[in-house]
Amino acid sequence: MKNITFIIAALLTCATSAFAQTTVLLTGEKQETDTRVMIKNFQVAQTDGKTVVSLDFVLDSLAVPSNRYRAFTPVIISRDSTQIDRMKTLIVTGRRQEIIFERDGVDALYADNCVKVPRQKGEPQTYSYTDAVERQPWHNGASVYMECDLCGCGDQKKNELAYLGDLTPPDPYDLINLADIVPAPSKKERNLHGSAYITFVVDKWDMKPDYMNNRRELRKITDTLDVMVADPNVSVRQVKIHGWASPESPYEHNKMLAENRAKSLTEYVKHQYNLPDDVFAPAEATPENWLGLRMAVEEMSEDILPHKQQILAIIGDLSLKPDPKELKIKQQYPAEYRYLLQNVYPGLRRSDYDISFNFSDFTLEQAKDIYKTKPYQLSLREMWDVAQTMEPYSHDYNKVMQTAVNVYPDAPEALINLANIAIRQRDLLKAESLLERAGDSAEALNTRAVIAIIQQRYDDANILLQQAAAKGLDVSKNLEAISILTK
Repeated sequence: MKNITFIIAALLTCATSAFAQTTVLLTGEKQETDTRVMIKNFQVAQTDGKTVVSLDFVLDSLAVPSNRYRAFTPVIISRDSTQIDRMKTLIVTGRRQEIIFERDGVDALYADNCVKVPRQKGEPQTYSYTDAVERQPWHNGASVYMECDLCGCGDQKKNELAYLGDLTPPDPYDLINLADIVPAPSKKERNLHGSAYITFVVDKWDMKPDYMNNRRELRKITDTLDVMVADPNVSVRQVKIHGWASPESPYEHNKMLAENRAKSLTEYVKHQYNLPDDVFAPAEATPENWLGLRMAVEEMSEDILPHKQQILAIIGDLSLKPDPKELKIKQQYPAEYRYLLQNVYPGLRRSDYDISFNFSDFTLEQAKDIYKTKPYQLSLREMWDVAQTMEPYSHDYNKVMQTAVNVYPDAPEALINLANIAIRQRDLLKAESLLERAGDSAEALNTRAVIAIIQQRYDDANILLQQAAAKGLDVSKNLEAISILTK
């Protein structure tokens, strides 16, 4: 019985390729000659409907007697050992044996599929081997062996099998194609909205900054504008103030107070800054904040307002004008009215402010600097351009794409590009979450199809890819991936 020993220096096996540098020691009890063979650059691939094996036989230390031969045949054996594919045999012949084969033909065991190589006695010699067989479903998970015939007698029962590696299924991540979206240049127009609870003297509308908590409430507006005015990259387009009053007192009186208080606040803010007059929009007002009252009542429990539903019905009664509506609540539910007057009405008296502004456009070099400190000032396209200066899918590149989603959480381009990164990181849960609000562009459909391919939902993937192709995207690589993975 022959001993076959492999000393493996390195062995890497993957879906589309496997590499190994393996030293094969082939020795037998009666073997008097050196039969060491080194196998280098072992590679097994599944592609284009074929399973391909390639390797280099290093024959430098292999001695073959003149009248003998050595035969080496890669074989693929299924996991349950019930199926086998034999590949082309390499026959290394001695000088006399080569002459015999030329005259009488090769042994029947190898005659149909072999290549003969005469051993160059005492010379370094390497043979580069490649062969392919039709890829079969059972190849996935099968093992690759080297069948070694050392006696040179053509008796297959005497051959030995030496393990080389496994044929794992193709990794879909190596086959898929993801399509990023280059964002279009866009205007960088932004809006900020907030509310300040300015207190005015009863029945007055003069703006008194130091009255009650006004200084603190005014800072909600002025702190924001201070930052904008001081930043050369920001230009304020418009400041608009909308005043609200609570429902107590006559409607017309409230209307007059709300309008004048909104004007007073607008004028106060206007005089704090050296901005063009047209930046400040005409003040607006809603005399009585019934909308806010309804929302506040809806959130209360019936423990606080036992007649909550009745009060809501009065608030929503469109046949009643404001003053009769308030009077009805006050007369029918006096205790609850007093609670609302004390705890809810103060919050209804507020001043909403809307500030619209633009960020400057930046050159690429400027954008790279701005990104480090104020990425929110960049457009989606500017962030994309910054990312393109980095190694694709590096930590820094991925960070820019994540920042783009943070700044533009509803931008389909940002969501799709980050979803593609998540797939490359094999985080399908994150990718699916991002794609929920990414729209139905060709690129979004393609990314969803890729996830379906990875999850082996091939019918779903095909439908999505057809839809993406109908919108003009080249999906041929992903269709090919399905073909490879399902054969």
